[in-house]
Amino acid sequence: MIRRAALVALVAASGCASIRQLPGGNLLADAAQQNASRVGDNLVRAVASGELAKTATFSMEQEHYLGKTVAASVIARLGGRALPPDHPASAYLRRVGVVIALAAAELRDGESRPYPLRGYRFIPVEAPGANAVGAPGGFVAVTTGLLRAVRSEDELAAVLAHEVAHVQLGHTMQPVEAARRQEQLTEVALAGTSDVVHAFFGKVVSAGTDFVLDRGFGKKNELSADAFAARILGEAGYDPAALPAFLGRLDGRSAQGGFLSRHPPAAERISALAAVAPGAAPPPARTTRLSRAVASLPE
Repeated sequence: MIRRAALVALVAASGCASIRQLPGGNLLADAAQQNASRVGDNLVRAVASGELAKTATFSMEQEHYLGKTVAASVIARLGGRALPPDHPASAYLRRVGVVIALAAAELRDGESRPYPLRGYRFIPVEAPGANAVGAPGGFVAVTTGLLRAVRSEDELAAVLAHEVAHVQLGHTMQPVEAARRQEQLTEVALAGTSDVVHAFFGKVVSAGTDFVLDRGFGKKNELSADAFAARILGEAGYDPAALPAFLGRLDGRSAQGGFLSRHPPAAERISALAAVAPGAAPPPARTTRLSRAVASLPE
């Protein structure tokens, strides 16, 4: 059982002594002590009532609308302009992406997230860097720089499979759910304390979420997404070795920023995929489709 005195001491010890050294610090310190006491009371009550055990899981509808917001932010940060849905490159990306998404769905198991509420959305974004980002709800943004960087439709499918894997395995929701758990804890713990304290904790939660999203989903999840992507490619009829081939070519200086910057080193990812055997050579139609899509991109 958590003792109230220990909780109060934990919250209060970090700042009251320093605050008292400031002009008017005694008043500030007294307010801090009152806030700390209230936090201690709140936490003890929350533990006893089971409030802290509440789930942070989102419904698929919530995930969809959250994903739309995240995708809009991602597009703005990547370049700010998505190609229209009727653009030839948009149609091509959508066709390849849907094949990958349906193949991934065939490999679903009990650990997978449900299929996105309104399906996957594959969105080409005008930006020179080679980048692709999967967001909650099945929104996948791909830069025109990446479309130019891939040498085959199989390599493009490999990148899409990696991002779809993140969505289906629930990686895109993990940082969001972690932030929600923190938010729930914050709301419970800070009930009745000053607005300044609420604002401070709100900024901490936002900063933590941005940190995780900007730097990827962690080494374990990235390697897991690579392994699942290879399975997806095989299920869809693409070459499973296309992912390590793409990673190997972009390693080094060309990998600074973009798709590889949020991931473990390319050499480590390639090593983990060493058992992936190359498939048959892609039929000429794939090369033609990719060439036409790239030729249609804005200069």
